[in-house]
Amino acid sequence: MTTIAPSRSFTAPLTVPTFLQNRARALLHRVLKTLRHGQITLVDDTGRHSFGNDPSLHCTITIKDPRAYVSILTGGTVGAGESYIDSSWETDRLTDLVRIIARNQAVLQNMERQSSTLVRLLRRVGHLWRRNNRSGAKNNIIAHYDLGNELYSSFLDQTMMYSSAIYPAPDSTLEEAARYKLDHICRRLQLGPQDHVLEIGSGWGGFAIHAATHYGCRVTTTTISEAQYREASKRIEEAGLGERITLLRQDYRDLEGTYDKLVSIEMIEAVGDRYLPEFFKKCMSLLRPDGVMIIQAITIRDEKYEEYLGDVDFIQKHIFPGGCLAANSRLLDVLSRSTDLVVRGIEDFGFDYARTLQDWRARFLAAFSGLREYGYDERFRRLWEFYLCYCEGGFLERTISVVQLVADRPGNRLPARRAP
Repeated sequence: MTTIAPSRSFTAPLTVPTFLQNRARALLHRVLKTLRHGQITLVDDTGRHSFGNDPSLHCTITIKDPRAYVSILTGGTVGAGESYIDSSWETDRLTDLVRIIARNQAVLQNMERQSSTLVRLLRRVGHLWRRNNRSGAKNNIIAHYDLGNELYSSFLDQTMMYSSAIYPAPDSTLEEAARYKLDHICRRLQLGPQDHVLEIGSGWGGFAIHAATHYGCRVTTTTISEAQYREASKRIEEAGLGERITLLRQDYRDLEGTYDKLVSIEMIEAVGDRYLPEFFKKCMSLLRPDGVMIIQAITIRDEKYEEYLGDVDFIQKHIFPGGCLAANSRLLDVLSRSTDLVVRGIEDFGFDYARTLQDWRARFLAAFSGLREYGYDERFRRLWEFYLCYCEGGFLERTISVVQLVADRPGNRLPARRAP
């Protein structure tokens, strides 16, 4: 059984001067007056204040503790998330709030500009200590994926795929969408019994089990998460696939051998920008001269990439330490400069990720009462609710997205399998 230690408060002590709270409130009101898209109603002890004239997307924020104003003004969106975890404010539509802020880039930039330079610097220094070298990568993975299998099994589908599903129809369930995504990957790789597939980032064994069961291939898969390794081992044994699936506990940099196909599903976010050339060189070296690979990656808009690299967001600080999204342009540049891999297609399905997150959140909240016995407290619930809504809003507003990138070695002569 996993026990989660009680989480600490982010809110400043009660001794914060009232004049500072009032000043922070006034500055936030000034920023919100520039709202052009959507509508925000702000309720606090001074009354009800409305910002924006576009009710097509709207939400109400209730300030329960005026210290929230100071947190937001000194910490920007990270401070807003931390004060939400502390129950300093509530909203009736958290995802819609994220969408409104994302649509109003001027408001977002003003919020971040108002935040303390020292706070931003400290966040950046802390992030630099989380580099994804061999030891750092393992610590970063443990910090998120070893939170407890009880947590992840409470909201993931039966295949335990902690990555975007693909919904084939408007009424598809999460279970159907997760399996459709796995089939989609296998079909695009044209997997068959003749193939030996390498998967970098095992998760809980969902892809390896699906590919070996339904396509007859051999799979070698690796993870550096202890919790995932134990659970994946158990699931592989229960499926009777020990002869077809080899489960490793190795960093991708230490992998050896050659394979027909290579798969990596949302593991690249744990690589880090500075290690992308090394990662793709390794992928190339592990593929046969006619090999094919597919990478599923969460991406950020190209024009925002450099700015993103220079800051630390809520997800990097509180959810995925050491995490780093890629931009499509960066992926293509690294592949062309560092490898002989030829990109055959990039498929974007960001809206499917928004729907996946919506399903995860509904299941997580419905199951949370049963998670309390494992030590997950109310602040953890609010942290994860904010995380899931934050990401869902980003996918809906296309500030982030998810792609499947297919590339092959120059010797491949198989006709590319198009995405349906």
